Amino acid sequence: MAALASRLSQRSHQVTLVTLGDGNGDRHELDTLVRRCRLDLLFQQQGLLGKLSGNRRRIAELRSTLTDLSPDVVLSFCDRTNILAGFACPKGVPLVLSERSDPSQQNLGRIWEWLRDRSYRRAQHLVALSDTSAEHLRRRFSVPLSVIPSAVDVPPIRSDREIAKKNQLVIGIGRLEPEKGFDRLIHAFAEADTESSEWRLRILGEGSCRDALQSLAQRLGLQDRVEFPGWVRPVWSELSAATMFVLPSRYEGFPSALLESMVVGVPSIAVDCESGPRAILVERQIDPAVAVQAANSDQPHARSCLSKDALPGGLLVPNDTESLADGMRLFMADSQTRERIAQRGIEVAERFSWAELVSRYEDVLQNVVGKTG
Repeated sequence: MAALASRLSQRSHQVTLVTLGDGNGDRHELDTLVRRCRLDLLFQQQGLLGKLSGNRRRIAELRSTLTDLSPDVVLSFCDRTNILAGFACPKGVPLVLSERSDPSQQNLGRIWEWLRDRSYRRAQHLVALSDTSAEHLRRRFSVPLSVIPSAVDVPPIRSDREIAKKNQLVIGIGRLEPEKGFDRLIHAFAEADTESSEWRLRILGEGSCRDALQSLAQRLGLQDRVEFPGWVRPVWSELSAATMFVLPSRYEGFPSALLESMVVGVPSIAVDCESGPRAILVERQIDPAVAVQAANSDQPHARSCLSKDALPGGLLVPNDTESLADGMRLFMADSQTRERIAQRGIEVAERFSWAELVSRYEDVLQNVVGKTG
């Protein structure tokens, strides 16, 4: 949202970014042309009545803010914020709601889903990250919809692969929450590196599962090899040092971390969860277990699946821990295949550019304003 707001302002639109938080935890830069409105409404209240009261206050203050701003159009990002925006948006102001995850997989709970059914119907347009998410939203809501995938920045640096190879470093990035699957990544890491014990795993992010993940690493005897540095921004230097990147999510929207790792030249593995990773890694895939056998074979026909032209830009594996371990084992054992995949992955920047994303959002926003103006 910060990047989109900044780029829209650079196209001569007057943009105000309204956030429920106070801005103290910002991890992304915002262009100085964007007006910022911080509502400081992320307080926590206990009990059902307390939560109802808190959300009524959020809706009221958000509606008051939007009324004062008198915008031509409102664009909201993310599930619960979208629900609040649906109830808060003043009458006569067109509303666009953008889903940033996969609503077919992400259940918000009975009350929030009931509210989503009522709130989203108030929108003039919905935006999904992938065809999978769009299909679910179309079945659920009779609201015009567009599919606009995420974009990736052109990185300021590329990974120095000679240095990265020597680091023997696996990196994961994301919120430390159950859906991101970092427990699976730790288990898969333990299974994959059974010989050298020289590889390290570094997980960037924060969340409610930090203590549980640290305890898991300790139970597996990995406390000296698994690191949790928190959020690190910008992420490019961290990524460029990695020997490989792994996305272990149970479900996704459209993973920016995967795009970033590929475009910086890091060999990348993602599970084939619903939605995003499959749309990014659309090329021909290889079976990592078969590929390990091929890498160890002296027969040319056996190694044909590892030829440069046959390789994808990233490794997409089945959505389970064992397959994650197989993919990591392949990348650990066969550096040539790993690095060839990394070179193909850099091409992802051509398919998911910011210029394209901003233009498509601009078209959606101007279209809904034209219909209601």
